[in-house]
Amino acid sequence: MWHFLRALLLILPRLVWSYFAWIIKYSNHPEKYPLDIRYKRTRKLIKKANRLLKFDLKVEGLENIPQETCCIFSNHLAAVDPLLLIEVFDKPTTFVGKVEIKKIPVVGRVFTGINGLFLDRDDLKQQLKVMMKVQDSLRNKECNWIIYPEGTRNKDPMKLLLPFHHGTFRAAMKAKVPLLPVVNYGTFRTLNFHHSYKRYPTYLKFLKPIYPEEYEGKTTEEIALIIQKQIQKELSFNVKATDHKRMLELNDKYYKFNNIK
Repeated sequence: MWHFLRALLLILPRLVWSYFAWIIKYSNHPEKYPLDIRYKRTRKLIKKANRLLKFDLKVEGLENIPQETCCIFSNHLAAVDPLLLIEVFDKPTTFVGKVEIKKIPVVGRVFTGINGLFLDRDDLKQQLKVMMKVQDSLRNKECNWIIYPEGTRNKDPMKLLLPFHHGTFRAAMKAKVPLLPVVNYGTFRTLNFHHSYKRYPTYLKFLKPIYPEEYEGKTTEEIALIIQKQIQKELSFNVKATDHKRMLELNDKYYKFNNIK
């Protein structure tokens, strides 16, 4: 808990300045400012926040990131998950999140400023409109998109992934862009108030992308299952094992494999 409050206090002056200097205008009128500029400023602020949150990020598979615009599909463990992916990508990258995020002071405006879109899970018509916007953005090569096909956070990282919603793959497949699976792990510790660590091991592992010619003729149900199995296999057999060793080395006083708290 204390590391989170410390990070908030340290970034507060910069956050207040940024809010009045550019966050408000970028979120109110994003069409007036090039996305590259909006994204560069936002990413710089996010990287600063990540350092203060003491993420000890390990990234693997960078060679698997396509050169062209792509859609990123990741498992979801914490509210801070998009922050790590945005830090990794130089090219403008935004995400689809739940509508409640938009209502969070400052946070909602920050992500609106980089074209983030928000789904109302109680309004199917609104969801369809949002995913159509994602499809158009991908087709026009505007930016990369991050989608969490589980639909919500998996609150127990020791359990298997939640079922993937196959409809979340439709926009990318219709836009005919590469689908990039990503394994995400460790972010759940950062907002866990039971223990404070000097560093918080986190992982992003980019798996091999699936290109349009590879998924042509396949249904969204088939692709959702393929990507879910890929992420689950890598998470279960490699990433969690590596994390276990790393946590024992860094935090042997607190860490127990069967007690992630």
